[in-house]
Amino acid sequence: MNLHERVEKIYVSERENIYSYLLYLGVPAHRAQELAQDAFLKLYLKMSKGEDIGDPRAWLYRVVHNLARRFHRREPVFDEIGPHMESLQTWTDPAGALIEKERRLNLARAIHDLSPQQRNCLHLRSQGLRYRDIAKTIGISSSAVGEFLRRAVVRLKEAVGG
Repeated sequence: MNLHERVEKIYVSERENIYSYLLYLGVPAHRAQELAQDAFLKLYLKMSKGEDIGDPRAWLYRVVHNLARRFHRREPVFDEIGPHMESLQTWTDPAGALIEKERRLNLARAIHDLSPQQRNCLHLRSQGLRYRDIAKTIGISSSAVGEFLRRAVVRLKEAVGG
């Protein structure tokens, strides 16, 4: 059996398990697919260099675990606005307080539903970073930062009814 066939056999038998493990580690589905593919590519490249991998399955799990940890370090979740946060305004009427609470819940849900890149850009911008600094920080272009922020703001405005 040649190298390509060996790696393909491992891929067919382990791809669902590796993908499920990444999901278990809290990686979003779209990124879990990418990271799983990265792990199998690393396996192929390592084996193509003639390096012996005693237990490819265990090696893959170790690699995806490290990829997931790296993913969580690079793409922290921006969920700082939650329903537990106090309103800046003290409401004297119950209707106003209820409307404000609903508005904050909608905003928290909308932030949670943003893509990791949108949340990261939004968070870094809220910390005062300029577009070019955000771009350098997360490794994308300044124009991509602008687009992620534009999309995030549109979604957040829709969520709060603005």
